[in-house]
Amino acid sequence: MTDHAVVDKVLDQMSVIALDCSIWSGARRLKPEDLVLGKGGQLPSDEVVSLGSKKLCKREVLKPFHRLRDQACRLCGREGVRFLGGYAVPDHYVSGLSLKLDQVQQDFNQEKQVFLTGYDQHIQEWVSAHPDFAEAIRSAVPDAQHVGQRFHFGYTTYKVVASPQPEKLNQQVNQLGGTLREEISRDAQALFEQTFKGKNKVTPKALNPILRLRDKLHGLSFVDPGISPIVQRLDAGLSQLPNNGALEGEVLTQLMERVLLLCSVEQMERCAEGLTALEPVKVQEQEMPQAQSPTLNEIEIQEEPLKEQRVVIPEETVSTATFYF
Repeated sequence: MTDHAVVDKVLDQMSVIALDCSIWSGARRLKPEDLVLGKGGQLPSDEVVSLGSKKLCKREVLKPFHRLRDQACRLCGREGVRFLGGYAVPDHYVSGLSLKLDQVQQDFNQEKQVFLTGYDQHIQEWVSAHPDFAEAIRSAVPDAQHVGQRFHFGYTTYKVVASPQPEKLNQQVNQLGGTLREEISRDAQALFEQTFKGKNKVTPKALNPILRLRDKLHGLSFVDPGISPIVQRLDAGLSQLPNNGALEGEVLTQLMERVLLLCSVEQMERCAEGLTALEPVKVQEQEMPQAQSPTLNEIEIQEEPLKEQRVVIPEETVSTATFYF
């Protein structure tokens, strides 16, 4: 089968889901006249002023929107793999995933209405909390209709077909297996650190995240022939686990070895090539490699660190997450 035929076969079994989410930043550009010293010659606190911008409301009131955005990312990442700015998802998962994203969209719109209903109150509470900077805040507050237009959540599902010059697309498709292994490795590392490292006993609930990783690999096994041997290795180990009771002793060691297989891209590649059996590991002493990036459920909304350089901030800053997360 030619390379083009292999790519077409992969594309035929998947769709791409692209998320489109924008969230009002709750801030506006800081102007020179805003920097009025407060009582005792004090500068405005960094709670209300950061480099180049001034905050107009509590950051906490925007957290529900970020939480829902992250939830959508987790849902897509659980069943899909990053591809072309979105997530490549097996066709037979699209319907169920769409229902979950529809619920996220509904929740997002409800949170938007709740926020806009209390918008004036949020602003007033912020002004009251920072009386020395009250005039600068009031002068920058946009009306509720304008702010409402800055909140949006949606998604698009589409099929990808090869163009008359498919070389670049072929390259992206051929990288799907590597991207999938990297994502599984990142999540498995976080799972090991949070659930297994240093433990002598775990409950059967510890199997749930392992099964989710296994199901993701199984569902996307068509993107790379090297994925199926990894799933088979996992299934061989999981089938030997007891049906109930705590997991400990040799059973726990064998389970950890399966998790550690998923933690290593190299180990998964070796497994896929059938080069070696699982190498014994000293579970209690195992040091995990540093994950390249945190999983979505670990992401917290944080302020950007201050940098000693002059920056230009546009008139209105909008926190936007479109496709990439």
